Amino acid sequence: MKTIALKDKTFNLIRELKERENEVSFDKLIFNLLLNKDSIEGSMFGSLKNKTKSFTPKERRKIWKDENRI
Repeated sequence: MKTIALKDKTFNLIRELKERENEVSFDKLIFNLLLNKDSIEGSMFGSLKNKTKSFTPKERRKIWKDENRI
């Protein structure tokens, strides 16, 4: 069993959600919220794909300072 600190506003929101969802415990409510959250990925690998620009070979050399890595 672990304890977490919440601000009153956060606790009240979670308590209201628990009542609306008819959950038996806060643990079960939070577990189900996390389990069903679409945006949580199993891995963060590739999470920035198509969101950042690629480095040019010149930029990579400057960052890595290693000519043999490219």
